[in-house]
Amino acid sequence: MVHQPLAPRTAADRGVWLRGGLSMASDAFVGSVNIVNGIHQAVTRTVSRLAPPARPIGRGSDFVYGRVRDIGRLSFFGVRQMAGLAETLVPGRKRDMPQRLALGVHSALNGAFGDYLERSDNELALTMTLVDDAGREIEASAAGLRAALPEPSSRVVILVHGLGMNDQQWRQAGRDDFGQRLTRDFGYTALRLRYNSGRHISQNGRDFAALLQALHTHYPTAIERLTIVGHSMGGLVARSACHYAEQAGHDWVDTLADLVLLGSPHLGAPLERLGRQVTHTLTRLSYTRPLSVLGEIRSAGVKDLSLGYLRDEDWQQDTQARPTPPEALASPDHVGHFLVAATLGRRGDDPVGRWFGDLLVPVSSAVGHADAPDRRFNPRDQDGRIFYGMNHFALVHHDDVYAAIHEWLAPRLAPVTH
Repeated sequence: MVHQPLAPRTAADRGVWLRGGLSMASDAFVGSVNIVNGIHQAVTRTVSRLAPPARPIGRGSDFVYGRVRDIGRLSFFGVRQMAGLAETLVPGRKRDMPQRLALGVHSALNGAFGDYLERSDNELALTMTLVDDAGREIEASAAGLRAALPEPSSRVVILVHGLGMNDQQWRQAGRDDFGQRLTRDFGYTALRLRYNSGRHISQNGRDFAALLQALHTHYPTAIERLTIVGHSMGGLVARSACHYAEQAGHDWVDTLADLVLLGSPHLGAPLERLGRQVTHTLTRLSYTRPLSVLGEIRSAGVKDLSLGYLRDEDWQQDTQARPTPPEALASPDHVGHFLVAATLGRRGDDPVGRWFGDLLVPVSSAVGHADAPDRRFNPRDQDGRIFYGMNHFALVHHDDVYAAIHEWLAPRLAPVTH
């Protein structure tokens, strides 16, 4: 029997959009009712202190809100059943989104709400997988890898996307992505990781480590050199994977030679810290406390970016009021690190760069330079580059960025003969 690469599985599938989307809408409705109910309760408690006879009104309103929630759940259940019937009756080609657009929306939803999607068993939750140039999923088994990689190289590069993004966004305007260029220039076999970026970074790091071990075990030929290119959160997921692989004694770590980290917030992202502070401020007053749930719905992955949490214990010890900056997590000494930063500023002392960084990550965070010695990310074998007048998202496709990666990798690699 001939094994074929798994077909792309995205939110373009009609049933996934219908069932998953309606489940999200139902939960959003109930959550909205809870917020209004909470504000109503806060007002009623204040009035009851001044006029005790008003207390039964509060109990009555709770009963009403409870019935509204029940009716809403029942209504969405009915709509979901009708939608399922419509799906079987209406031709699919008239309803499907273009695959690239669907994957973009799917990935963004996972970045924003991925932990909730996984926790609620929503079908919109992405599963971690390796994919090829065309976005086809690759099963990390001997048969799946042989079918997907008929001419495997002993050099493997894996591109790891950032928060709310996906493997297709490494490619810009139909041009080759960094993986394809590295294949052409250095003889790599290029793979890409697709994952639910709304989960905790440590959870994705542990799963990525296990996936790399399966790749190492079942790859059609011996892997002599593994290079990982991670953008933004993807770089943190790669570093977390190294940590959990060493804990588990995985073999693939010995083949890891290069980590290229593009705009990764090793010291955290100030924008998420601002969001955390706003959410905490809303909890201070009884009237605004119900609204704080709106801030809390941001995903675990987003929250981890606040201070760059890479291990379970980092976020497990965290509290909303007093977040604990984690100590720097060391990477294997035998691995070379290329730390790349971008900034909107045109030079080092440009106030635009100082205030806005690359829109999301300051230069100091991307290169791991902290005032506190125990917070600095300072790997033994490291190099770096800062790109001025560039934003965070250009790092995944810009020609100048690839040229810098090429320049850094070239002396580390033997030439490829064609």
